[in-house]
Amino acid sequence: MTSIAPVPRLVEQFERGLDAPICLTWELTYACNLACVHCLSSSGKRDPRELSTAQCKAVIDELERMGVFYVNIGGGEPTIRPDFWELVDYATEHHVGVKFSTNGVRITPEVADRLAASDYVDVQISLDGATAEVNDAVRG
Repeated sequence: MTSIAPVPRLVEQFERGLDAPICLTWELTYACNLACVHCLSSSGKRDPRELSTAQCKAVIDELERMGVFYVNIGGGEPTIRPDFWELVDYATEHHVGVKFSTNGVRITPEVADRLAASDYVDVQISLDGATAEVNDAVRG
């Protein structure tokens, strides 16, 4: 007798219609450690109205309740927040995958190892030129 594998959750949701977005984009902070010529973020400045750690966790709880598959975190430079990795861990522990965009400056070998070991965290590193000279001129 042949058994049929269960239908993955995403396929089931497509068949009956999605109740929540697959991906939600979250601009976690406007602060950044660079001053790129093309960017609208405030280099080095945190908005005093930024959500607290507790408020961010409440957002993540709501994303989990809604069934959002993953959140794409950007900014500014999200790794500037002292609680960034705490929030990443909280999200993945609550079944919300994380993708984040970064300029890569704060990605140390230890952070790279941590990212490589995670099944639920993806990273996008921005490059602003094909050569070091062009990239550095744009990056500020």
